[in-house]
Amino acid sequence: MKTGLIAAACGFAVLATTSSAQVPINIAQKVRAAGQAMDPTIGQLYAPMFPKEAWTGVSIHRDIAYGTDRLQKLDVFAPNGARGKKLPVLLFVHGGGFTRGDKHGAFYPDNITLWAAKNGMVGVNIDYRLAPKDPWPAGVKDLASAIAWTKAHIARYGGDPNFIVLFGHSAGANHVADYAAHPEVRGAEASSVRGVIMLSPAYSTAPGARANPYYGHDADLGSVSGQIARLTASPYPLFYGYAEFDPKPMRATAAALIEGLCRTQSRCPKSVELKDSNHFSEGMAVGTPDRQLTAPLLEWIKALPGKG
Repeated sequence: MKTGLIAAACGFAVLATTSSAQVPINIAQKVRAAGQAMDPTIGQLYAPMFPKEAWTGVSIHRDIAYGTDRLQKLDVFAPNGARGKKLPVLLFVHGGGFTRGDKHGAFYPDNITLWAAKNGMVGVNIDYRLAPKDPWPAGVKDLASAIAWTKAHIARYGGDPNFIVLFGHSAGANHVADYAAHPEVRGAEASSVRGVIMLSPAYSTAPGARANPYYGHDADLGSVSGQIARLTASPYPLFYGYAEFDPKPMRATAAALIEGLCRTQSRCPKSVELKDSNHFSEGMAVGTPDRQLTAPLLEWIKALPGKG
């Protein structure tokens, strides 16, 4: 078994990795052939792997407003019969480079909230205001508002209002990381958050990088170095996933961020490198037999403190 890139980079952390045998050979070959290209068609290869009965036994409630903007909407995925229970809540934030993306797709990101509902949780996925029209801190403030809505209303769907786990992919991972890192954006809803899952975020690792459409010209706000300091002081347990064939900015962020956090052993995230995966397939695989991400993720969620 190979160790991840962090093991080679420093002595602080060794990424938990799993065998790529779970990735069908035809998909693995196409991912390797595409390399680090941002090729969404690779992710779509996972669609036939979802069981036909995947949607049975789940109640879906769409486009619930958590604010007044047209993009401030969320969906709730709850197992049938969940009412009256106190199930953990997984709140998912989609990616899209801060400027695009949507909570509802054929599987991604619906497959992540569906996977949550199929595994004893209540899934929530959100839309949020987008850059450049709405730059920092609009996205993370929307996340705070969505958490507040969830804390106030999720009990009616069978969710535990005091056990919410945040999960973001790509730019969505930046938003959940920023929520954990910036206490000034958090309010009373923050007490309900039990953990933060980051799947392939991207922060700047080089001084003088060009302006980001969301963070703007702030050299610290969108930087790995600033984020290391802020997340080290954060109260939340962290889980970090990234793909073997993520683009270079995501790979560089993973190397720098995990190494930096692991200098403080108590802040070292649980981490996994997803073999034979790219930036799109890593999310699309959730809910399929490729359990490189979901197996360790379920174990991590179950071990989080605060379930009551």
